[in-house]
Amino acid sequence: MPEKKEKPKIEDIIKNNLNGDEQKNALSFVEYLRDKKLNPQWSAANAWKVTYKSFTVCFIRLHGCADYHNLDKGTWHILPFIGDYEKNVLSDNDKDIVWENKKKCKVCGQCALKLSKIFGREFVNACEGSILFINPDCKAIECAKKLVILRVDDIRNGNAKKHKYIAVKDR
Repeated sequence: MPEKKEKPKIEDIIKNNLNGDEQKNALSFVEYLRDKKLNPQWSAANAWKVTYKSFTVCFIRLHGCADYHNLDKGTWHILPFIGDYEKNVLSDNDKDIVWENKKKCKVCGQCALKLSKIFGREFVNACEGSILFINPDCKAIECAKKLVILRVDDIRNGNAKKHKYIAVKDR
């Protein structure tokens, strides 16, 4: 696959794979990240990882990434890494957006750092990668930006836990 050698810019792949609002929102989010000095780094086919001080902040993926991400043609998603942010305040509207975008994963918490609550709401199956914005609209993009800042602040203040992937054989 040519991507392994070329490591394409995310903006080029967005322009080639998304249209309309999806393209505009994805480019806007990437521009926001770059303005914050959080540069998406190519991770795999149509997937970019954003890190801060070697901690994972989020992933951005587009259709064409690994099949298990279930992205149809013309779609993309943001997977922000979250932590124990019970002390941090989000508006009720933002909390609703976060909760509406909670992944429905039967084994959530078995492949990454487990969480029992997400912004005050208890979940049986939740982890640091439980929130998934698929084709986010402007409101969801703004919420994702807030989650990115919460994560960066958590890392900066020494409160973030290092992402821990648990291999399938060990789950």
